[in-house]
Amino acid sequence: MILNLFKKNIFPFYHTVSDKRLIHIDQLYPLKSIDQFQRELDFFQKNYVNISMIELIDLYEKNGSIPQENYFHLSFDDGLKQCYSIIAPILKERNLDATFFINPNFIDNQEVFYRYKVAFILENITDNNLKKELLNYSIHDLKKINSLILKQEIKLNDVEIYLNENEIKALIHQGFTIGAHSMNHPYYRDISFEQQLIETNESLDFIQQKFNLDYRVFSFPFTDDGVSINFFNTIKSDFTFGTAGIKNNEISTNIQRLPMDNCISNPAIFIKKNRYKFYIQKLLQKHVVSH
Repeated sequence: MILNLFKKNIFPFYHTVSDKRLIHIDQLYPLKSIDQFQRELDFFQKNYVNISMIELIDLYEKNGSIPQENYFHLSFDDGLKQCYSIIAPILKERNLDATFFINPNFIDNQEVFYRYKVAFILENITDNNLKKELLNYSIHDLKKINSLILKQEIKLNDVEIYLNENEIKALIHQGFTIGAHSMNHPYYRDISFEQQLIETNESLDFIQQKFNLDYRVFSFPFTDDGVSINFFNTIKSDFTFGTAGIKNNEISTNIQRLPMDNCISNPAIFIKKNRYKFYIQKLLQKHVVSH
């Protein structure tokens, strides 16, 4: 009976997968190995039913909600290079659908996420106090970050971090869905309501128009913490996606996802712990994200 209280659908999300060390990831969050990723996909395919983003949108339009049918949908944030070179081939081999969320300003390495710039700087720093300070920098500290990049003579153009336009088009051609992830990847709680709308609408418009899509989906950079109901009433999208784990949301079209970068061992145990957490939160009436 207790199991019936658990949320059945699950929305795991990742950033990237690689067996090679990635400087821009190394000091920010655990890098998922290909073997670990494969084992997690084994778990999802054994216990859930894969569903595409288009099917999710259709289900919602028909029912006003997404039925709890043990669905899972994978997504990947930041539009990193390995999405095309490593992740997509694995997913295609398994016949799995997924969505890749892209920051328009980062396509073709035109610009680099400020946290990834910090990671490059940290490579050459041994002072732990300075490291801690740098890790606490926000997008508002971008001038300081860029100054340190120049000072250390870091050549960001020498590293292919992001997908290029042709790779994104190829992913679409392969049947994957593409969404927006803001223009510059700020913490939404640290920017004004007006700037939240600009980051969201401009990225959604760009992705839809550039790649000729008939859907609009968006994932929040970092978290949807600090986003008001008025925000959701103002933007135009089919779905938005947060990062709060296995939780419900008071906005029916805002779906919370499970951060799989945090899973470093057995996926079954990781999911079980998160499901149990949801059950406890439900008993305490704290299982719904409010805005």
